[in-house]
Amino acid sequence: MANRKEYIDKLEKQLREWNSQIDELQKKANKESQDLKAKLEKRIETLKEKRGQLRKKLDKIKDSSDDVFGDIKEDTEKLWKDVKKGFSEIRDIVNE
Repeated sequence: MANRKEYIDKLEKQLREWNSQIDELQKKANKESQDLKAKLEKRIETLKEKRGQLRKKLDKIKDSSDDVFGDIKEDTEKLWKDVKKGFSEIRDIVNE
């Protein structure tokens, strides 16, 4: 298991990358038809919400003891997978 500092660094890096990817997806959505744009914007908004939840989890990890880190990390991993899945779904929609 990665130590807390490594995990925090990894998560912060991933959140920065996702911020850039969300910006790019938003630009692509703006170029699509109204129906597709609405579909993409709904999914992008969901991604933004989950990204916000991950940011809160990251803050909790930063403030937590090593004893609590494992529990928070488990929840964070679930959110992480949800966000990755959301990006994959959006890419599939864009590439249709």
